[in-house]
Amino acid sequence: MTVSTFTNLSGKILIASPYMLQGDVFHKSLIYVLSHTPEGSIGLIVNHPVNRMPMKSLFKALDKDMDVGGDLSLPIYLGGPIELEKAFLLHSGEYDKNLLFKFQDNLAVSSNAEILKDLAKGSGPASSMFIVGYTVWKQGELETELEDNFWLVTDCDKDLIFSEMNDQKWNTALKKLGIEDSQFASQIGHC
Repeated sequence: MTVSTFTNLSGKILIASPYMLQGDVFHKSLIYVLSHTPEGSIGLIVNHPVNRMPMKSLFKALDKDMDVGGDLSLPIYLGGPIELEKAFLLHSGEYDKNLLFKFQDNLAVSSNAEILKDLAKGSGPASSMFIVGYTVWKQGELETELEDNFWLVTDCDKDLIFSEMNDQKWNTALKKLGIEDSQFASQIGHC
């Protein structure tokens, strides 16, 4: 008799195995897991910036009559391949207006124009990331990918998530686990 246990990975970071996902949107990705249940999982990639947009342009896209002073520019991250037209702000948890998710590790997710206005005024969260799209796994998919060594799991690290050194985040996450990129084999053996 096989005993199966469910381990909730909500609030954890997934670190992509370097060779398993080569050429894929998830190659060398770090994913912050928003929700992991027996029914499925959802997460946001936190190390793939795709653009930088002036806040003025973002506000004009939301509301033509909205005027925002200053030259604040916001990096835009690719959170995953699902629903790229949806935008989220992953941010520090001290800002708690109109949240979609709030996590025990003092992170939150919002998806409203009010947080953008507050960021422009300097009264938004201390740390934030503007993310388009998300990542989703159906029931049992993430567990299968973990068994196939597609991902390593580590605890949440807000400094790593909000670091501006996006090209180094993946290697930094591995080093925190005591792993060097060179320790991975580029081929899988079969018995």
